[in-house]
Formats: sequence, C-alpha cells, structure tokens
Amino acid sequence: MTITFFITAGALLSLGALFVFAMQTVTHPALASENTAVGMHDASDTLTNGGSPMQARAEWQLATVNDLTDAEDLLDSLEAHGHADRELVVLGNSCFAVRWR
Repeated sequence: MTITFFITAGALLSLGALFVFAMQTVTHPALASENTAVGMHDASDTLTNGGSPMQARAEWQLATVNDLTDAEDLLDSLEAHGHADRELVVLGNSCFAVRWR
C-alpha cells in the first residue's frame, strides 16, 4: 500500500513538473498591434468647409526612443512646435515609436 502511494505521488509530481517546464518554454513575445497606437490629435479638424475633406497632409515622420520619458518629451516638443497629428506606438518592453506630421 505504501509503495503504491509513493509511486502515484511520484508520477503526479513528475507530470506537474513536466507541465510547468512545458509552459515556460512556450512563451509569446509582446508584439505591437493596432491596439497599441495612441492618437493624439483633435478629431474636430478632420473635416473643413462644410464637410469637404482637407487637402492632403504631409507624410508621417517617425522617431524611436528607448524610454517613456523621452517619448513624452518628444511629444511635448512636437505639440509646442504646432504638430497637430501625433501618435505614440509601443513597440516592446522599452521601445516606443513617435509619429507626427
């Protein structure tokens, strides 16, 4: 009876350890998606002249930074220089992309 108990307990512990090991090796890196973009512009300026679309705007410019405070400083600077369209995209754990036009 005691041997059966130890064999059963050992088998359960082995299966539990195997499961934990298998779950640690199957990790998925955090990827940026369409949900990580944060638009920072006023939506009221998208239509002018009674609903007619605005003229084509300049191309997006992009800068990447490795610190959130640097990204905030860049966004503040862009706002101070009159850039209405600004976006912050999270690329990973410590990488951020700032777009503006």
